[in-house]
Amino acid sequence: MKSSPELPGMPAPSASKPRKGSVAWVKAEWKKFSELAAEHRGLTQPAMAAMALGLSKARVNQLMDSGHLRSFEVMGKRFVSCADVEAFQQLDRHAGFRYDSSSAAA
Repeated sequence: MKSSPELPGMPAPSASKPRKGSVAWVKAEWKKFSELAAEHRGLTQPAMAAMALGLSKARVNQLMDSGHLRSFEVMGKRFVSCADVEAFQQLDRHAGFRYDSSSAAA
């Protein structure tokens, strides 16, 4: 382990990853956001996705957690793929609990 010259016995700071909140970190996060936005036809916040889909924010978070909507963390915030939101809008969705009607008692 290489020690820090300023603080003997402490590990030297990593040169590969900028410190959170530094100018270099902000630039790296902005670059990441720009690349992801270009790749996914934009990124939006979960609250905006919820409004566009007519769902609650909690339901959008469930869809992100399950992988039905791709999400990305940039600058400590979570964003949703606009391409996924648009694709989800095209699904033939029905509200409420789904069950197999063939197994229901007649």
